[in-house]
Amino acid sequence: MRALIAAIVLGCTILFTPVAIAQTQPDEPDAAAEASGEAAAVEDAAEERAAQFVGVRGPEAESVPGGALLLGAYAIVWLLLFLFLMRMRGLQRQTAEELERLSLEIRASGDR
Repeated sequence: MRALIAAIVLGCTILFTPVAIAQTQPDEPDAAAEASGEAAAVEDAAEERAAQFVGVRGPEAESVPGGALLLGAYAIVWLLLFLFLMRMRGLQRQTAEELERLSLEIRASGDR
């Protein structure tokens, strides 16, 4: 089953990677003159954007207070720690019961 999944993943990678690479490659200019004209146009556009900067106005205050988030995070950590400790207590209890059962079986088999 693993070999089948690996073959499918490899096949998809081989089939779809060239398509993605072909779509991301830029068109090459036909002549050097077009390249210099495009470079000048790009520089003009960049200068225009730099000259027309408009600041963005955001909210004046935070929408969620940090104290509530901090208390929530601590509550989650303590809850997870408590659940972990309860799980370990249950596993320890099961192990102790099984150890006691095995000890009784050993004693019973030694008495025969």
